[in-house]
Amino acid sequence: MTKSLLLVFLFIFSVQMVQAQNEKTQLNITVFDENNKELKGVSVTINQTSLTTDKNGHTDISIPNGKYHVKVLHPDFQEKELNINHTSLQNVIIKLQPVNKLEEVVVFSKESKGLTTKSVIDRQTMQHLQPSSFSDLMELLPGGLSTAPVLNLTNKATLRENTAGYTGNEYNTSSLGVQFMIDDNIINSNADMQVSVDNRQFSEGPKYRETSSSGVDMRTISTNDIEKVEVIRGIPSAAYGDLTSGLIKIERRIKAAPLQARFKADGFSKQYYLSKGFKINDKWQMSASADFLDSKSNPTDDFETYQRITASIRSKKISTLWSRPLEWRSTIDFSTNIDHKKYDPDNGYPSTDRYESNNKRISITNNFIYQLDKNAFFNKLALNTAIRQGFEKLEQVKLIQLSGPRSFSLATEQGENVGYYPDLRYIAEFSTEGKPLDITAFFQANGTKKTFGITHQYEAGLDWRYSKNNGKGLEYDMKTPPSANTGITRPRPYNDIPASSLWAAFLGDQMSYAIHQHKFTLYAGLRLSKNMGIDNSYAISKKVFAEPRLNFQYSLPHLMINDYPLKTDVTLGYGLFYKQPTLLMLYPNKEYWDYTQLNHYHNDSQYRYVNFMTYIQSRENKELQAAKSIKKEIRLDLSYRNNQFFITYFKETMTTGFRNMVQTTVHNYKQYDNTQVDLTQWTPNGPDLTNVPYEIKNVFGAYTTTENGSETLKQGIEFGYTSPRLKAINTRFTFTGAWFKTQYRNSAPIINRPNGSIGTEPYPYYGIYQSDYGYVNSNINYNLLIDTYLPSLDMIISASLQGSLYDHSRNDRRIAEPISYYGVDGVIHPFTEADRTDTYKQWLVRSVSVSDNLDRLYTFTMVGNLKVTKSIYKALRTSLFVNRLFNYSAPYTFNNVKVYRKGTNTPYFGMELNYNF
Repeated sequence: MTKSLLLVFLFIFSVQMVQAQNEKTQLNITVFDENNKELKGVSVTINQTSLTTDKNGHTDISIPNGKYHVKVLHPDFQEKELNINHTSLQNVIIKLQPVNKLEEVVVFSKESKGLTTKSVIDRQTMQHLQPSSFSDLMELLPGGLSTAPVLNLTNKATLRENTAGYTGNEYNTSSLGVQFMIDDNIINSNADMQVSVDNRQFSEGPKYRETSSSGVDMRTISTNDIEKVEVIRGIPSAAYGDLTSGLIKIERRIKAAPLQARFKADGFSKQYYLSKGFKINDKWQMSASADFLDSKSNPTDDFETYQRITASIRSKKISTLWSRPLEWRSTIDFSTNIDHKKYDPDNGYPSTDRYESNNKRISITNNFIYQLDKNAFFNKLALNTAIRQGFEKLEQVKLIQLSGPRSFSLATEQGENVGYYPDLRYIAEFSTEGKPLDITAFFQANGTKKTFGITHQYEAGLDWRYSKNNGKGLEYDMKTPPSANTGITRPRPYNDIPASSLWAAFLGDQMSYAIHQHKFTLYAGLRLSKNMGIDNSYAISKKVFAEPRLNFQYSLPHLMINDYPLKTDVTLGYGLFYKQPTLLMLYPNKEYWDYTQLNHYHNDSQYRYVNFMTYIQSRENKELQAAKSIKKEIRLDLSYRNNQFFITYFKETMTTGFRNMVQTTVHNYKQYDNTQVDLTQWTPNGPDLTNVPYEIKNVFGAYTTTENGSETLKQGIEFGYTSPRLKAINTRFTFTGAWFKTQYRNSAPIINRPNGSIGTEPYPYYGIYQSDYGYVNSNINYNLLIDTYLPSLDMIISASLQGSLYDHSRNDRRIAEPISYYGVDGVIHPFTEADRTDTYKQWLVRSVSVSDNLDRLYTFTMVGNLKVTKSIYKALRTSLFVNRLFNYSAPYTFNNVKVYRKGTNTPYFGMELNYNF
């Protein structure tokens, strides 16, 4: 009985306790400004419930007793958070402090705290930086440093990478895998085939201006119209593909604005810009602009120049379709980029030699954003379309002076043929004409739903990219070839090359869930892509590429310190990416070999005769696959009272990058005895070779194919800190930096033959080697920016101290001996110890000198830069910059010798004027 009474008592007590816990009481909140005036429209969030204050600054809610976290937001006031213990009817008074407007003056990139690691660069930052081209903006990324513009050569885009100045093409996949987007439309370089017939002219000058394997040339992108840039270095959503290294999104401004003129001059270039914004009506705005850049490789050199001309008309119109808002953005763009090079006649070089690359491009884009019912499964639809047509012409003129009689084959088909003796001195004219056509269409549907407390923001869509080159390709008169060497590239039309059609479908969902003050956000996406229109003989035509993307962020409960919250976010990311091979990689020009079988040069021209055996080899690699990159990263973000800090560790692995690798085949041809030619048997077609004795020669023919044979491994740590603007001196401190470690090496064995011969015959063996030249580069870069805003003068002054703590580079250890070898019979033999002392095979052991494996460790450097921007009467803005105002480079030791670096950097300065009419 006693036990029964005790159980009844406990039950009644428990019910009363539960009722007490569920009992709700009212919480009244009133918000004031710094002058004790009630604030209307303040957002008050209590756990997951959002409220808004009325005209009296008041809001209220009935909630159960307990502990709550309150967040107060207003666009004109500083955010405030507090914890309350609600036990009964309670009145809470909150006072907000106004936002410091000086905080909005930003002259450096901002790091996003969202799921994706990215830097955001706004227009104000670019105006203070005073860039000549997009290349200058890369200084603003973690680990970036200011450099003098090099506008006479291609500017490749690299992210999170230490190239150590490497200029070869073996590891171009990193830059090729940087995807550029302008106004949500991609810049597709898949049909870029502008390669020179002879890229050795002007000390290989044309070679360093080619972009067929390196992607977008950043020189060609003007910054004058840009409103915002997002440089995504982390893992983007599944909506973006055909990339490996990252994504750069450029948004240009479209709004009513007065006529604006900009003039910039520095030691290398002059730039002129004119723009005007129009307001047609309240829902239709347009912008028009044009700019011209004229640069020289050297201020005193008029013989090597680069010019860029751009013009753009952009429109944004908002209307309704079926009673729903429809936004239509359209653009028409024109650009011309001209590289020009010729010799200075005063230097003793031929004045006839000339190089000019003129690339014109016209593009038309139309983007539509259609808003649906908010309660529909998909509440927003987007359709982006673009057509870009290029007109590219590369023209070269070269004086050829032969040291003696030479002969060339004119054959375009395999077999024996009669050659040609050119003049000993002639002028060769050759060109490359490209007409790349790129058509893209991108459709995306977005929606938002909340189920079981989880908020879903999902996306689904299709992506189509079409590329075709309709140009005439490589052109020249084969009787006046651009080189005296045999086996030169034959003319080849580009319009015969099939088109590329890349299709992709993607699906992604960003899920957000909160438990009290713990917030979890997960993005999971999948992209499926397939290269259509490729012949079935290619392995890539049968494959569907799957690219999963994952980003996870955990927002910890805010830690209150002196009544201000310390916000902490931890973000992890994983992504798999594929970059498809370009058309020139899939369909390269054929290789030609012209073997001289008989060369009968007689003083009497009627008895001159040369006979060739021409072989033709396809360089298509039917097994070529897309380059695959895997990214992993983890990031920590901290924020406290406008103090911002982040640190990111990343690791990127790409083992299937594109590179040209040597292949061999065996050719045989006849070598006639020239002394046995009977002039009495001469015919109109040359000598009768029926009875002329000959010897059969078996030789190697070497050529290159594009393989998935490059490995690029990147890892590093990016970090940055931004202080609030100190009120006393209106100054902000921004410190960013990065540790990068980049490894370049081959991922597939290479073949090589020693230079030399045995008697009169070429060396008879090829070695198969595990390692080619590889490089390991690491460095720590830093950048301290101190910027001061003087509102009374409307002036911004910034000084930056930047450099490297160290910069280390070494060659990847090459293995000197081959793993195997083969001769003209094609049989592969393992390389043994006995082969090291063999008369012939010992030469397969490559010469690896001591200096090949010496490390280079450059020590501390510091450079000082100064920038000033001043507005005069609101209509005129003047800017000045001085880079490398001072610099220091600590001595370093190389091969036990101390090296002092002096005068390695000279000051570089410029100015600009902006006037609003």
